[in-house]
Amino acid sequence: MKKCCVLIPYYNAGSSLLRSIYSIDCLAEGPDVVVVDDGSEEITAASMIADYVGELDIHIITLGSNKGIEHALNAGIDWCIDKYQYVARLDCGDLCKGGRIVKQLDFLEQNPEIKMVGAWVDYVDKKGDRIFTLRPPVAYSDIKKEIFLNSTFVHPAVMFRADVFNAVGNYPLNYPAAEDYALFFDIVKKFPCSNIPDVLLDYEVDPNSISSTKRKRQIKSRIRVILRNFNFSGVAFYGLVRSVLLYYTPRKFTVFANSIRYRRRGK
Repeated sequence: MKKCCVLIPYYNAGSSLLRSIYSIDCLAEGPDVVVVDDGSEEITAASMIADYVGELDIHIITLGSNKGIEHALNAGIDWCIDKYQYVARLDCGDLCKGGRIVKQLDFLEQNPEIKMVGAWVDYVDKKGDRIFTLRPPVAYSDIKKEIFLNSTFVHPAVMFRADVFNAVGNYPLNYPAAEDYALFFDIVKKFPCSNIPDVLLDYEVDPNSISSTKRKRQIKSRIRVILRNFNFSGVAFYGLVRSVLLYYTPRKFTVFANSIRYRRRGK
């Protein structure tokens, strides 16, 4: 079994795939890169990887038709689970930074009870200019509370122990556009998790991303996830009300509000 892979779903993403791959730390042993092409017709992952010049071993899984990111991720997990100890996530257009892979691997090696680790993230625009820095909670006790308010992990910034999927299953298929939030809830309920208090990813705010184009569907799914895990605590009630209010708040406003809030905090 190899040490680590980076799992990247792909759909007609073009050169952003290569930018993301070139940002990955090159270690003595990989990591391997596993790209799942979700039925691209315009620009296939294989055509982009043909131009890759680097040291990382890249494996391409091609789905016969476009099924959606949750299906692409599950195909990747099924392929990776018996081959690697750790699976890191990355999305096309997002960039690893600050020795991300090395730091997350070292953290999981030194903390065997932790099943998933994320990191702090710089939100950037299409030009790469920083908008704000998101600092999700670090301590497991805080993560368990705040996950009712919002995802306590930035999806493309997480690294899993591969065996966690044997315990909780793959990405759920019945929470469209919020499959990551549902999975994180399942993991956090059963296992200690953490975030590294260091900025290890540039997260590109893309107007064509799922968080933008399918925002209402995503929030509906998140509300259903909260209700499924509802424990009648104050934070659970607040999280439910907050999600309902977000449903009626435009994405551009929330990004702007976050940028102001974090800048005022000196972040």
